[in-house]
Amino acid sequence: MGRTMKKRGNGEGTIYYKESRKKWIGQVSIGVDNEGKQIRKTFYGDTRKEVKDKMDEMYKQIASGYDVKNKDTLVDIANQIRELKYKTNTIRKSSYSRLGETIKVIEKTLPFANIPIQNVTRKMISTQVQALTEYSQSVITKVWQQLQGAFNEAKIRDIVEKNPFELKGYIIKPKSTKKTKSVDALTVDEENRFLAELEKGYDNYNIVFYIAIYTGMRISEILALEYKDIDLENRKIYVRKTLSHAENKVFMENVTKTYAGMRDVPILNALYDKLVEFKKGKKRGFAFLNNGNFYHASSFNARFQKICKNADIRVYYRKIKVPGGRKTKKVYECEAKKSKVNFHMLRHTFATRCIENGINPVVLQKILGHSDINVTLNTYTSVFDEFKISEFDKMNAIF
Repeated sequence: MGRTMKKRGNGEGTIYYKESRKKWIGQVSIGVDNEGKQIRKTFYGDTRKEVKDKMDEMYKQIASGYDVKNKDTLVDIANQIRELKYKTNTIRKSSYSRLGETIKVIEKTLPFANIPIQNVTRKMISTQVQALTEYSQSVITKVWQQLQGAFNEAKIRDIVEKNPFELKGYIIKPKSTKKTKSVDALTVDEENRFLAELEKGYDNYNIVFYIAIYTGMRISEILALEYKDIDLENRKIYVRKTLSHAENKVFMENVTKTYAGMRDVPILNALYDKLVEFKKGKKRGFAFLNNGNFYHASSFNARFQKICKNADIRVYYRKIKVPGGRKTKKVYECEAKKSKVNFHMLRHTFATRCIENGINPVVLQKILGHSDINVTLNTYTSVFDEFKISEFDKMNAIF
């Protein structure tokens, strides 16, 4: 039969060697199903001792009350946690959607996440997480949080005995092979050209660009503003809400991205007169609507690119295909003038100008709505470094 069978007495299980697979195999009965049939769990190893140790560990778990029959995968548990958080109003719809994207990365990239979590081994995790290096460090961090959370939940439910991510040095978190993107802001010259082009007038909502470059607010925060949030008397903009995007829909969140995002942003002199003109005769309602609906942030990104293209900022030529006549069905190539920019650069431009002019990092943190000063320092490390060099030059002039 191609195997040597060795029974363990008292019905505790079976260990045998299978010649065709060159493996020792052990089986343990872990209970019965709904029809009264035995449920067996099978273990494999290169030595009899290896299999015996695995079986002994299973007996230990059964004796300790662990749910050894549970078939939930890591993906199953991560989704269950996500659903519970959403139904209990612990997370917003936008966060619910983003968590779903992270879980999809796990499901696609890590095979161990698709088998019963109690069958996942350290070797599986250590080997397979290496595939995460192709993602950005931000994505890796989000994936890691989900892996840790799922195993912790499995431990609480008595599905697994321990959370491998809690053991120091047990699992090594991979580092991304992708280069960290540096902050991309408009230079002073580009900023001046952008503002000059904006002054030519594009539409009634040019004010969105002025608010962005003079306050550093996120586009989702600007588009969520009501007229009452623009306090001209006290020269403040009250940031209390944000727009979110999920499933190709735009909706209002009555909270900001983080708690620190709830803030009062000062209205600078350069912005004040423009807001006076914009708000003239308007007191109620949302400031930025498109036929009664909220704007999608991408529409302003496209407008920003158009303005920068006309101002000759970061311009390049891209080949595009143009369909030919109906009879010939030929396709021709031509070059289109584009601008390689994005709306978020205006937030970075505001922050960069602040740092260049010596604004205290803590003050900048509050204005930008960062949850922690380290977020500000880490985001604008290169800018702060350049500022330090210029400050050293001033010190050299003194001494």
